[in-house]
Amino acid sequence: MDEIKLWALAGEAASPVQSAAGMDSEERLEEILVKNPEMLIPGLTLVGRQTATDGGPLDLLGVDSDGRLVLFELKRGNLSRDAVAQIIDYASDLTSMGIDALADRIAAQSGTGGIDQIENFHEWHNENYSETGASEDDRIDAGKLLPLRMFLVGLGVDERTERMVNFLADSGVNISLLTFQGFARGDDLFLARQMRVEAEDKPVSRPSTKSLSSAEMQEELLRRAKDNSASELLASVRAMLRENWSNSRERPGSMGFSISLPERTPAGKPTRHAYGRIDPGGNDGRVVIVFYGRSVGLCHEKFAPLLKEMPSFHIYPTDRKDNPFEHPAAEIQFPVNAASG
Repeated sequence: MDEIKLWALAGEAASPVQSAAGMDSEERLEEILVKNPEMLIPGLTLVGRQTATDGGPLDLLGVDSDGRLVLFELKRGNLSRDAVAQIIDYASDLTSMGIDALADRIAAQSGTGGIDQIENFHEWHNENYSETGASEDDRIDAGKLLPLRMFLVGLGVDERTERMVNFLADSGVNISLLTFQGFARGDDLFLARQMRVEAEDKPVSRPSTKSLSSAEMQEELLRRAKDNSASELLASVRAMLRENWSNSRERPGSMGFSISLPERTPAGKPTRHAYGRIDPGGNDGRVVIVFYGRSVGLCHEKFAPLLKEMPSFHIYPTDRKDNPFEHPAAEIQFPVNAASG
């Protein structure tokens, strides 16, 4: 890492400010950045801290001034090539889960660690980044939220890591490298910011889910079910959930039919949260029923024993296999076919 030197000027006299590397600047870095997100990038709003992904907890998750999702992996020492693999792992997991599941996860894990509570990420994003504003049934414009941006942040970086990040950025991957260096003078602590690698943030041409109406998205999901020979099974599953959750609302999304139930915020404002999903895209005539952790919480005592009797289910993310009920965004996925139904 190139050494940064700092001098305090008093008239024409210059006195050096000593480096604080290895001091409490390392311990305080994350807290400082959470309280001052503009130190990372201008116009940043943080929406997650230690957000769960299949590869482990992501340090900081934010939305930039254009509404794009931004990932930050922090190292309180020098950045190594392991950090490059970590942030790509996190980014690939969040990108692959679909807009509805991603929005639910961000909302469910907000409100802790100095991050403001977001009751409904769809509504929050549209209110802040949509030209038309938000309504109850608005969905996030996927073309505005994604493709996401990645930042590696540390108090230093080795040459190999900087070379790797430069290569990825030059190859079109939106990854940047940012370092801070601490200085101390008396009781005062200073941080110098240096953007060592800055990815060229080119807009990517991709279809926007917001260009599709709810009817068009439903047609797409029904087409997927038909191609999968699961049309009748999908209809049966939808009817079953409507019968058992009479006050639920079904909404077509990028992954499947999202099932939401009414709630109230702590302030008493009516809102809705997704409690499950029906995915028609399984193989061999299957449909996948997904229950989120918050729905299991409604009837935990009855639900938990059923898992022992079920022949096949999956927990996502996989690091919640031991207890999937403790987090609202955890998914319990049940693939079903005509025979099992």
